[in-house]
This record gives sequence, C-alpha cells and structure tokens, in this order.
Amino acid sequence: MPWTPPPEDPDGSYPLRLTTGRTVHHFHTRTKTGRVGALAEAAPEAWVEMSAVDAERSGVADGELAVVESVRGRSVVPVRITGIREGTVFVPFHYGDLDPVPDADEPPRPASRPRAANELTITAWDPVSKQPTFKSGAVRVRPARPGEG
Repeated sequence: MPWTPPPEDPDGSYPLRLTTGRTVHHFHTRTKTGRVGALAEAAPEAWVEMSAVDAERSGVADGELAVVESVRGRSVVPVRITGIREGTVFVPFHYGDLDPVPDADEPPRPASRPRAANELTITAWDPVSKQPTFKSGAVRVRPARPGEG
C-alpha cells in the first residue's frame, strides 16, 4: 500500500503538528503502572513537549500550564521545553479523565483538569491495519488562564 499523508495538517488556526505516544514510566492508561509509587512519582501527570521557538511563539514557558487545543478538544498540561522538532508537539497518551489510586479497593478518582491526549486526535482508522489513528492532529498551544488548571 502506498504512503498516504496524515489526515490533518497544521494550518493558520492550528499551526502545530501533534504527535502522541508512550513514555518510559507508564504502560497504556496506567491502570497498573499508576499504582507503582516510583513510576507514579516519576511521571505523575501529562505534559506537552515543545521546542523553545514554538513555546515563545505560543507565549508559554517551561513548567507553566498551557492549553493544547484541537478542533475536537483540549488538554491543560505543563510545558516541557525540549529538543523536539520545531512545529511538532508531543503529549503522552497515558493520562485521561480518571486517575488510578494506590489502593486497589478504591475507585479511580477524577483528574483535576482535562489531559487526555486522545481528545485532541482524529477518530479515524488505518485502511490496512484497522488501527485507530490516535497519533496525530493539528493543534495550537496557549497559556492557561486562571481557573483552567
């Protein structure tokens, strides 16, 4: 099957290419790794990785809360300035609306703010593998306003 471009490209309203993925500390939605103290402490919440150039253009700084928005939804997460390619941002997909809790007898508790990467991505499927394309989309990033996080 020939290569096909992503179903959504950045544009004037959503100028950054989002990619989502795994981190070294967690597996899937953290139902198990979120209960392991050392792993939960190493990566307690989602974040957005950005280049220094993109962060400056977006008006955000390292460690500040930012809103990552697509036409489908938003996440409110801290910024990490990294060596990621300019024009691309990364958000880990391990975090969602519910947090695991250390005691298995307790139900998961609601997250303190929206942070699910899959709320930002496209609901589509690869035509060959039939896997969902929860991996990319076009987004914009802006500083979080008081009360958003």
